Amino acid sequence: MVKKKNLEVTNVKKKNFDNIFKDRFNLTTLIRKNSKLVYARYNKKRNIDNNTMLHGMSMSKTALSTAVASLLCDGKIASLNDNIGKYSPSLAKTPYAKISIKNTLQMNSGVEPVQSDYKFRRKQNRIAQGMAKHEGKADVLKAILLLKGNDIEQGSQHFYNSSDPFALSILISEITNKPASEIFYVNAYKKSNRNNFMHWISDKKGVSVAQARLTMTAVDWSNFGQFVHDEMVNDTCLGKFYKEGITNAVETKRYGVKYGYQFWVYKVNGEPMITMTGHGGFFNIVNTTTNTILTMFSVDENYKYGNFFSKRVISKIANEIN
Repeated sequence: MVKKKNLEVTNVKKKNFDNIFKDRFNLTTLIRKNSKLVYARYNKKRNIDNNTMLHGMSMSKTALSTAVASLLCDGKIASLNDNIGKYSPSLAKTPYAKISIKNTLQMNSGVEPVQSDYKFRRKQNRIAQGMAKHEGKADVLKAILLLKGNDIEQGSQHFYNSSDPFALSILISEITNKPASEIFYVNAYKKSNRNNFMHWISDKKGVSVAQARLTMTAVDWSNFGQFVHDEMVNDTCLGKFYKEGITNAVETKRYGVKYGYQFWVYKVNGEPMITMTGHGGFFNIVNTTTNTILTMFSVDENYKYGNFFSKRVISKIANEIN
């Protein structure tokens, strides 16, 4: 067996950050400043290092929107205001037929019942991922077909769900005949990482199960954050997409927090930031004002510093990065 080559120094020490992140619940934290890694901590007791593959949970959604954006920039999607049914024959037969791509990106489609219960969502995710009695039969479209209509008018209320990412993944596959994972890999991952391996699960038809399930190393996640940052700073087509997602972000049930194009928009010292989040205390925060990327994985968002925004920890950290 060939041992993987370390791609980055395993630990970069900075005492004031160790005071925050040296916690048994923290798996790893990386901080980049001006494109350089200025802090990295890996939880050795949990056998975490810079080669450990980490499931990004819902941070995966921003990779999904990046794949959508690349099709927009390539001219394969004419406008985010177009209805999904214009591009996807399969979704044209579902409640998504006349839902705009933009509203789906913002989880503002109105298709997912805003009062959908846990059992419904669990069933839908199990069908898409091929879990429990659906083992070996994963089917993202079948999970979409559980939805019978629009619960509310599109664009009127944000509701965080799995259905919208599923629809976007099908949209990508039917435009390109390739999974969202491959579109992301070619158009973003390969441009931002020296590593050549990432993993994103798919259903039996090859459609990426894109509400989560993207697995990369912590360095890769940090590099993805840097990629998003650089695209915005350089005002590329992708960069304009991300910035538009911030500017046009919709209100959510979270106080002071909005939702952009498959990413949350939190304020850090008053400035709105792309904030990829994942269940349990996962963050990838892109700060173009200070040219920093903060990437953290933890196993419990309730540990003292597990949620950057609950105690204004993120603003403190932002002020200490130099």
